[in-house]
Amino acid sequence: MADEKTPDEGAVEKAGRWVADLAEKVMVNGVGPITGSVTWAEDRLARRQGADYRAPDDGERRSPEDMKDDIDAVVARLIKESVAAAGTQGFVTGLGGLLTAGVTIPANVAASIAINMRMAGSIAHLRGWDIRDPHVRTVVMMLAIGMSAQNVLAAFGVKVGQKLGEQVIKKIPMAALHAINKKVGFHLVAKYGTKRAAITLAKAVPILGGLVGGAVDAGATAVIGRATDKALRGDALRGEEPK
Repeated sequence: MADEKTPDEGAVEKAGRWVADLAEKVMVNGVGPITGSVTWAEDRLARRQGADYRAPDDGERRSPEDMKDDIDAVVARLIKESVAAAGTQGFVTGLGGLLTAGVTIPANVAASIAINMRMAGSIAHLRGWDIRDPHVRTVVMMLAIGMSAQNVLAAFGVKVGQKLGEQVIKKIPMAALHAINKKVGFHLVAKYGTKRAAITLAKAVPILGGLVGGAVDAGATAVIGRATDKALRGDALRGEEPK
């Protein structure tokens, strides 16, 4: 019997491809009953701003910094709606069945990942990141599945004292992105690719140096949402300064 802690290469490769494809589907186009990240974020921002709303391609649209109060409020709403979706068993079960073909990730885990990815993608978009770029999507994807900011920095080979901004990550070769996706695949299979994971996640998932424990539930989605927002608008994605 294979050791669950050392998933085979085939499962890791497959999970890495699956999660990268899922990130593109969920964030860019939407999948099943959920719309894409940008569409969802812009709809909620338009509801918040009313007549003052301007679309992303409108020359009169204000910068994320100038819309900080509105964006803060919309991000909080996106997290709240994601928490509600993650806590709706029927929705999670139905969505998960659309996502798991060919991988060993349980349907409820896959659905939670999709919900968290859409949420993380929407937050990234509102904070000024271009989630159409595969490099940016990889960063957001890693945060959405609960990988720590430190692990994200390490995966991208960020130098000491260097911030992981868009200009830095867009210089990463596509071949390196594939290697990073493989690390993500290992993370998924090692933690969730078991029968036990159909009921609960691993007991501890690293979130920006903290821990979120227990079931695939609304609480985990809330923590991931707040942690993702903190990482994408602050200094969490910055290497340590040299001593």
